[in-house]
Amino acid sequence: MLRWLAAQCAGVTAFAESARTAHLSWRDLTDLARWPSPVGVLSGDPLARLGVRPDELSAATGPIRFIGTSRYLNAAAAVVTHTVDDATAYVSACLDSMDTYGIKSTVFVNTRAPAMPPLWPRLRQALADGHEIGAHSRTHPCRLPESFWFCFRAFSRHEIDGSRADILEHTDQPYVWSWAYPCGNCAGRAFVRRKVARAGYLAGRAYPGELQLGHLVPNLQTYDADPHAARYTQVVQKGSVLVVRGKGVRAIPGRTRVPTLNAKFDEVRAAGGIYSFLSHPHLLEYGPDGFYEQHLAHIGGRADVWYVPMGPLYAYRTLVGATSVRPLASRDARARFAVLHRLDPTIYNGSVTLEFQASAPLRVIANGREVAERPAGPVTRWTGEYLRRVGERVLLTIRPNAVVEFR
Repeated sequence: MLRWLAAQCAGVTAFAESARTAHLSWRDLTDLARWPSPVGVLSGDPLARLGVRPDELSAATGPIRFIGTSRYLNAAAAVVTHTVDDATAYVSACLDSMDTYGIKSTVFVNTRAPAMPPLWPRLRQALADGHEIGAHSRTHPCRLPESFWFCFRAFSRHEIDGSRADILEHTDQPYVWSWAYPCGNCAGRAFVRRKVARAGYLAGRAYPGELQLGHLVPNLQTYDADPHAARYTQVVQKGSVLVVRGKGVRAIPGRTRVPTLNAKFDEVRAAGGIYSFLSHPHLLEYGPDGFYEQHLAHIGGRADVWYVPMGPLYAYRTLVGATSVRPLASRDARARFAVLHRLDPTIYNGSVTLEFQASAPLRVIANGREVAERPAGPVTRWTGEYLRRVGERVLLTIRPNAVVEFR
């Protein structure tokens, strides 16, 4: 009996020491059974927040008819979104290449990596240029193959919530929308996905089956049905070498043949889909003759494409579903509408594109300011307010929670 008690005490002590070194807390235990709440849903009446009285609502459509909300911003025909992983010295060169061709990305960084202190200024510039900084944990825990115990220890609040806190501390990004699983570990485990959702991330990007080469072409061409284990279309990178626990070193091939890479993009674009590609900056060739920049040159600068980071892209899908357009009494305008939702504008800070039928020339006023007309061309921001005319349709891109007047 004494030996049994000693063994149990030793087990408890070992668990406590393991929990301490992994920065685990009791909240990590309660998170196992805690279901996440919807992110950023506000209480109260959005009409009242907008300053619209109920008696201003109207059933009349008038000469201007609301058609619907565009699937993609500015009614783009397709989307390009790029994700790059890991905090290394190569991130700056990778961003420079993307900026040359107008590609927008989510840069997933492990925020306590040695490379981070000199990298923060370049990331702040990337935010100003329309990129997103995503969380990739603090210390990049990685184990191939994974185990339940590893997943429990590695995906703690210290890693999941802490990396977000580091990004918010070092940048002026208003929110951290995206998470990426280090080494793709544990994205298939429901309790880990719940923890990522509970932390408030709108999307968690997976890296599926690297040992089985499933990471090369997951072939997702739209939004993932499970945004917290979101796949992508293909990788664009050289091969690498992995250390597999108990099995030594294993070579993993890459995907660098430019015609093959370009053909996959062409396939997705022709179908009106979302082309999502992933790279590790240290596994790329830079310069106009390298496979990476040749691919960027092929996919960049297209007038009918929306170039957007991953998190704002998934936020747009939520915005489209949550935004309603309510006709108002026209007063002295040709038509008035309330555009509103119940979402936190700090988190859902993007614009949506509304389509209206309007045959005659007109001016559009949103919250008292005239909306400028924008020529056709690539869309490289997820915010902004402008309109575009296509025949007898007006494509109005605005941030919701606005009163829109047509004059």
